[in-house]
Parts: sequence; C-alpha cells; structure tokens
Amino acid sequence: MSGPIEPQWSLLPDDPEAFFGLSGEYDLRDLKRKYNSYIRQFKPERFPEEFQNIRAAFERLNDALRYHERPRSSSIQPDLQFDWNFNELTHQDPQSGELPPELVKPRAFPWPDDAHPVERSDGLSAQSDPQRLHERINVESLPGIFEDLKQKEEKSPYDYYTLAVLSDVQQEKTHSFAYWLLEGLQAHPDEPALFELLRQYFANQPASDGLPELLEATARIIRTDRFYYLTERAWDELLRHDAFSDFREHLETCEANLLDHRIDHMLVFYLHILKTAVWKASDHWLREKFGEIEAHYDRLPYWAEEEIDFLEQINQYRSQRSEFLEGGPIRAMIDQAIFDYCTQRESDADRSFLECQNQLVSLEEEVLREFDVPQEDFGIALYLWERISSDVLERIADDLDPEQTDSLEIRAKKLGHRLLTDGVGTRFRIFHYSFAILGIGIFGTIGLMIYYLIYILDSFWINLLKIFGIMIADFVILLLVGALQDWVIRGYYRSWWRFELMRYYQTQWFPLHDLAAELEQIKSIKVGDEEREGLDKIAEAMRKDVGLFLFVNAQRLLTACQ
Repeated sequence: MSGPIEPQWSLLPDDPEAFFGLSGEYDLRDLKRKYNSYIRQFKPERFPEEFQNIRAAFERLNDALRYHERPRSSSIQPDLQFDWNFNELTHQDPQSGELPPELVKPRAFPWPDDAHPVERSDGLSAQSDPQRLHERINVESLPGIFEDLKQKEEKSPYDYYTLAVLSDVQQEKTHSFAYWLLEGLQAHPDEPALFELLRQYFANQPASDGLPELLEATARIIRTDRFYYLTERAWDELLRHDAFSDFREHLETCEANLLDHRIDHMLVFYLHILKTAVWKASDHWLREKFGEIEAHYDRLPYWAEEEIDFLEQINQYRSQRSEFLEGGPIRAMIDQAIFDYCTQRESDADRSFLECQNQLVSLEEEVLREFDVPQEDFGIALYLWERISSDVLERIADDLDPEQTDSLEIRAKKLGHRLLTDGVGTRFRIFHYSFAILGIGIFGTIGLMIYYLIYILDSFWINLLKIFGIMIADFVILLLVGALQDWVIRGYYRSWWRFELMRYYQTQWFPLHDLAAELEQIKSIKVGDEEREGLDKIAEAMRKDVGLFLFVNAQRLLTACQ
C-alpha cells in the first residue's frame, strides 16, 4: 500500500486550487475534505511551517467560496512582463450589482502626515523609466528609486506595489505597505491584484497598532459590499483582543462609509463574526444582528442554515451558561473548551479541545460523579459538544471508526447478555420477578372489584366506597412501585452497568445512542429456558447519562489521535 501523497508545495501561494486538486465546480465541502486530508498528514505540532502554508491556502479559498468571490493569484510581475492596463470605470446598470463611478469614487486618500509622498526639490521627474526596475536596483539606491516612484504623477499598479514593498524596506510607519496598496486602489479601483494583496495583508495578522485607523481608511476607498470580504480577518483580530465596545465603534464607523446597496457580503461577514461576538457582545447588539440575518434568510447561501443553527445554540447556551457552570470543575473545563473553539484560531482551539478530552478520560470518576444520572437537561451543551467533536475528529483521522467484525445487533446481544447475567444481573432478575409478582397482585384486585360490583345492590354506597378505595390504593402502589423500580435500576446502573459499558467502549465503537436504541429493541435475552428482561431500562439510563457520553467520546477522539 502506497504512502500519503506529497503535496505540490511549489503551487503555493499562487495556485491554491491546484494545490488542493480542485477544479471546475467545487464547494465548501469539497475544499474541507481536501484540507482535512492534508492537515492529518501535516499536524501543526510536527510540521508547523507546512501546516501554516496549508492553512493559509485553505483560508484563501474558503473565504472566496463563502463570499462568492473568484480566487485570484497574488503574484505580482513587473509591468514589463505583466500587462496591467487600467480600464476606467464605466457606468453600469444598477441591476448588474455595480455602483456608478460617482458613488464608488472615494474621498482624498487619508495618509498619515509622516507617510505622505513628499515633493522633491531637485525637480527630477520620474514620468518615464528608461531602465527596468530590476536593472535600476543593481545600480541605484533603494531610497532613490523610492523617491523617484513617489514623484511619478501617473503611477501604474505595479508602481504602487513597488512603493509598498520599498516602504517596508525604508521602515516607514506601521501599515505603510497597506496604505500604498490603498492609494493604488484609489487610482486603479478595478485592479484585482492590488485588491488581493491588500486582502492577504489583512489576513496575515497585521500589527494591531493603528489597525482600526487602517480599516477606516480602507472603508473610505473600498466603499462597496466587498469591504467585508477584504477585511474580515482583521476584524477577527480586533474582536479577539479589543473590548467589544471599541470593536463595535470601529465597525460602525467603517460601515457608515459604505455606499453599496448590496448586503450579501455583509450577511456572510456577520455569520462569521457572530461565532466570537456572541461571547462578548451585548444582548441588544446580538438581537439586532440575528434579526438582520433572519430578515434576509432567503439571500443566504446553502451552507448558512447549519451555521445559523450552531450560532443560535451558542447564543442559547450563553444564556444558560451560569447554571451549567454551577455543577463543578469538570463543567468549567468543558465550558472553556467550547469557548476556545468559538474564539481562538483553529489550531489553538483544537489543542484546547484535545487537552480537555485527555482530562475527561483521566478524571473518569469525577466525570461520572459530576454528571450523575438522571440529570437535568443538558441538550444544548451536548449538541455543541457533539458538533465540535465531529469537526475536530474530521481533522484528526480519516477512518474514525475501527473495523468491526460483527454487526451492531450481534455485539449489542453479546453486551446485553453480559449485562443481565454477570455482576448485578442475577440480583436484577430476582428484583424483576418480585415486581412481576407485585404487579400480578395489583391486577388481582380487579377480581375483588368485580365481586363488589356483583353484589353492589346489596349495599350500594358501601360497595362503591370499597371499589374507589381499592382503585386509589392500586394507583398509589403503582406510583410507589415505579419510583422504587427507578431507584433500584439507577443503583444497579451506577454500581455495575455503567462500568460495563465503559469497559465495552475501551475496545469497541458504536455511537452511544445507536447502541442504546439497539438494546432497547432487543429488550430481553434468553438464558436457557428463561427470558430475562431489562435492556430497555438500561438503554433509557444510557440516554440520560451525560457523563458516559462525554467519557466514551473522549476515548474515541484520543484513540483517533494515537
């Protein structure tokens, strides 16, 4: 069997589609499948550089797919080798989705005072370049080339790219690279390479100092709906590290500059940003943004339904979070893993989640004690945990389930036989028979009520009172029997069946709820001539056992890691 295929690293960063082997029509699911197959091979702990390259390529395509943007190459070739002709913006039909030039044209470019192009006193003009740039670099100083390019009145897109690069060499003020690209986009609004370079600049975690001012400057240049696609990653950084009130103020300032009438990119942006914002934002702001998404639900892409459901569950969990945390330290650990998954970068969030799984397995008794059975409703927390587990597992192992020689039905029968014959199985059988006898006794009172009915005419009121007395007594006995039966079953489950199930999951894997459904359907097993029942009761307890669910899923995930 051949080993894993070595990725074509030479295709990055310019051709991420070819790197992932994608062509023609593909969607987010196809991209994620390819991405997961690579990062299972190049884990961040062992191959940090390779992982970062794979992650950057994935984010680039993922962003483009979510925003319905065409992925573009960011490679910039010299103007003598790459034809960057600037086409003046023409008036468009409003239904085409493009704004007329008078709306797109930005204000004067807001350069910082100490970074604005300066006038030269020697009167030299850089309108014509008799030498190619790479030739000039060999004979002239970089500061001289930089000053000459700044003097040019008609700069090409490549000139602005060169100025951006040289500004880094000159060590100008923070974000000077991005400001030069912005000035280039002001002069050449339709230039895709400058746009893509600026988008990658925002995506590569720029310095937080001065970032809000850079975003506001960008909103005065890129005033269309594409502003969200361009700057999304920078907003992620601000939301992680700044107070939410500051984040909201900066975002509102930028949005006030946008003139585009479209909202598709805005909706995708808020679907993305709410995953983190829901933990920091005010209830009023969250209601407003969830309301906007709901009002324009018909404009959202196909994948949005699952994302909206997840966001709503997070928001609901947040409202019940304080109650969940009252249960003990294990719950606080689980809560932290959920929080990290929503607010941290993927590799950091995965690491936090895996560390939590390791602790859940090592703290077996504490987990089972803190999540005793039966329990209050943990439906929302379990939904989030299952969703996160599934997402992390896809990035860890290709084949999540070990090969099974027997079907679920056969293995469930073997497990059921052990549960009802070993340990407390014999005592449960005696207990079950005693309740059966008690049930026969209760039903036997029906004959007594029939007897009283036959002779009801002899003493109508007395016999009628006897009948009602027997009915009430039977009802009370049934309630007491049901409560006693539940109490005994819970005791047996805690003392034996739960640990047998945990031992089963050390070597086998079937989804817990599937196994419970199979045991419930089997209901009883035959031992010799005897029919032993009770598997449906065990299945019911399994479904309520949050501790068992957390433990077996943690074991499965850690086994996949190994």
